Amino acid sequence: MLAKSPTDWDTKNVQPTKFTYLSVEDGNADVKLYESGENDFVAQLRPGTCKKYQTQFPKEIRNSPMLGLRYYSFLNTDPVLKDIRVRKALSMAIDRVILAQRVTADGQAPAYGVTVTGVAGADPTRYDWARWPMDKRVAEAKKLLAEAGVSAGTKLKFADNTNDDHKKMAIFMASECKSKLGIEVELEAMEFKVLIKKRNDGDYQIARNAWVADYNDATTFLALVQCDSDQNAQKSCKRKADALIEQGNQSMDPPTRKALLTQAAKLIMDDYPMLPLLQYTVPRLVKSYVGGYSNTNSMDRYRGKDFLIIKH
Repeated sequence: MLAKSPTDWDTKNVQPTKFTYLSVEDGNADVKLYESGENDFVAQLRPGTCKKYQTQFPKEIRNSPMLGLRYYSFLNTDPVLKDIRVRKALSMAIDRVILAQRVTADGQAPAYGVTVTGVAGADPTRYDWARWPMDKRVAEAKKLLAEAGVSAGTKLKFADNTNDDHKKMAIFMASECKSKLGIEVELEAMEFKVLIKKRNDGDYQIARNAWVADYNDATTFLALVQCDSDQNAQKSCKRKADALIEQGNQSMDPPTRKALLTQAAKLIMDDYPMLPLLQYTVPRLVKSYVGGYSNTNSMDRYRGKDFLIIKH
């Protein structure tokens, strides 16, 4: 529990006198507490439940875009995946719209680049083929695999940490690869710390990954794909893009910097180092009498003083 400080410089403008934070690991239990009136705020709804609670609590559902990306890392040095045609084919075959609407079903948006909507410093990139009908995408993907000498029945391994929600996404991805391309994807679930080590060591083929911005600028995402970055699990490298990022960061003119970083992001993504999937949102429940909550807070950071209790 946190209590209002009587000595804070702005104490006269802070309405709540105390905040009680409940440590609840189970998202379903969090909702039950909300329904019984024991809390005013559900931190995050479980995937697939957003529509249900939107019907049950139409005035209390909140779903804000967040500066976060769910993606799968390709090990770019792998004997199969080192061929850009294979990486591109896999990326083309995954239907992100169905993934967002039917699998996660919590308002997340399809993503096709390393930079997400709403981040400062660069525009999000998008592949031209993302607008194609799926049958055209699959035909092109099959052509690319044939050119790369990858035939139906080829096996790939996918490393994932043990989590029911991640598992649903992984099963969908594997099904897409099998049904559309004939690629067999073996799912390997493990503890999160083991997954991190595998990614860091380059001991995988495809691996689950994600990033939530620690500050609002494109460079927090570009670090995921820069040549010498510790965050680059793909072991990919595009020196020309790194040079553009460096040039952009030296520019004192915001539009020039933005153009350079956007160009760098496109150059990197045209090499298909990763498989971007979804941009995070934060679906939650907030009591109607809680004021100060914003649907445009893309960093999802709040101070206690930002909130107030509306008379009810």
